[in-house]
Amino acid sequence: MVDSRGKSVGRYLMRLVGGVAVIFGLLGIFATLADGNLVGIVLSVVFIGGGVFLLKRSGPDKRADSVPRAAR
Repeated sequence: MVDSRGKSVGRYLMRLVGGVAVIFGLLGIFATLADGNLVGIVLSVVFIGGGVFLLKRSGPDKRADSVPRAAR
C-alpha cells in the first residue's frame, strides 16, 4: 500500500505529465495543420487524449468512503 505522501507525489507527477502532453499535443496540431500531415495530426490527438486522461485521473478521490480497506 502507498501512504498519503506517495499518493500526492503520484498525483502531482500525473498532473505534470498530463499538462506537458496536452501542451505538446496542441503545439503538434498547429505545426502539422499547415503541412497537412495526417500522421502528425493523429499523433497530436493521441497526446491530447492521453494528457486529458492523466489530468482527470490526477484529481481527488471521488469515492464516498475513503476509508482504507485494511481499516474495515
